[in-house]
Order: sequence, then structure tokens, then C-alpha cells
Amino acid sequence: MGRGNVCVSGKYEGLFYIDNDHIHVFRHDEPGVEDPETRLRGDLDYGELTGGEWLYDEEGTMNEQEDIEECFMQDFTKMFPSFKRAGLDEWMPDGCRRILLESKLFYICIEDNQWSMALELVQKEEPWGLPWMENLQRRLHEKYLEGMKRCLLERLPSIGTYKDAWRNGILTREEAGIFPVAVLRE
Repeated sequence: MGRGNVCVSGKYEGLFYIDNDHIHVFRHDEPGVEDPETRLRGDLDYGELTGGEWLYDEEGTMNEQEDIEECFMQDFTKMFPSFKRAGLDEWMPDGCRRILLESKLFYICIEDNQWSMALELVQKEEPWGLPWMENLQRRLHEKYLEGMKRCLLERLPSIGTYKDAWRNGILTREEAGIFPVAVLRE
């Protein structure tokens, strides 16, 4: 993780990557077993992935991605009530980014990045070219990006970060000092 094909271009935008290792689900190939064991791709080693005993589980993967999105949206809207859920199948005009949340200033979108899903904070454009909107976006975007990072790391062990076309990396829960409630109870 850490490399990225998808990027944002606005002055006050940003994104994080959710590696497919945290999304793609595989099930153990056990004929006749009603409820076979499942694991995330990141929990399988190369031998297990190529040995033929573990099969890609499309439904499990879809459920895992939906759960990640739902947890993120629920936590983020608690932190920032100005964001509301978008329609079930609402897309940006480019047709590549699905809108999850929006406020009067920003969209939060998700986009397939082949090896990951990119979660993006995207600026809304000023309707009449007046500077009021950009001034507010400048003041709030870092706060929203920090909230996105926190919400993602509450659910995932690590996320990809993007600095520019040549620099990106991986951020873990421990590095960010985030310990989910479920982890603290154990």
C-alpha cells in the first residue's frame, strides 16, 4: 500500500487509500460446508492465495466494503454534523467518484483505484466566483482530513496517505495514536 493512481487537484482537498487487503474477502474452499471460514486478503500469505484452497468471495467483499463505508459515514457525521449522507447512487460529474457525504463546502467521495479504494475530500466550486467559499474551505479542510483519518483508523489497521505525485506512504493506528474502543476492551 502507499502508492496511488488517483489524486485530488484542488488547493484544499486531500485523500486516503483503503488497501484491498482490508476489503477483499476470501473463503476456504470446503465443498459441503455450509458456512466456510473467511479471511481478508491481507490475512492470507502468498501460498494460501495461490494454493487454490481459498476462493475470492464477491459477496463477502461487497459486504466488507459496505461495512467500512457505513462505519466511516456514521463516525464522520457524528464528528461533523454539517455533513449529510448523499443519495444511494450519487456520482460526481466525472462518473468515477461516488459521493458518500456532502456539506455546503465539500464532498467526500470514494473512487476505485485498482489496488485500493480512495476516500477523497473534494471542494465544491463557488457558484459565482466569490471568495467566501474558498476562505471557509481553507480554514476547515485540515480539520476534515484529520477527522477522515481518525474515522478510517477506528475501523482499519492502516491507511494509505498521499502527499504528491512522488510521495505517499502508510499510516497505522499505532503511529496515529488511535486505539479503537474494541481494541481497548480486549
